[in-house]
Amino acid sequence: MKEDNESSVNEIKIEINDSSSSHNNNFAILLKSKNIDVDDLLPMAKEWVIEHKQKTWQGV
Repeated sequence: MKEDNESSVNEIKIEINDSSSSHNNNFAILLKSKNIDVDDLLPMAKEWVIEHKQKTWQGV
């Protein structure tokens, strides 16, 4: 049984929808933490997005 304790969880979700008839570069990141503030989660998410896009462009 899942506890309904979500109100005490800090959450940040970023979805990038980048697609056309020739490519699909959609991706998403979801970070949740009970002890890290959203203001601290945002830089982590931003860093992941930047690294993910660089890897995608390099074909990694």
